[in-house]
Amino acid sequence: MKSAILRKTKSGQKTVGKVDEQVYRVGIAVVGTCSLAIGVWATIALVSGMVASGGPGALVADWFRAVIGS
Repeated sequence: MKSAILRKTKSGQKTVGKVDEQVYRVGIAVVGTCSLAIGVWATIALVSGMVASGGPGALVADWFRAVIGS
């Protein structure tokens, strides 16, 4: 009677590189999303300041008055 011999082989592949790549992609996406949110907020603040002061020229004049303190 013959007996079968089972052999286990180990693979030399590592997934560390792929995990790092995914972490970097998520990090870039998070930073990009935060940058986009800050840009949208700044644009809304600038436009609302122009509306409240009466236009771009008035906004600049009001800004100089606020900085100088008059």
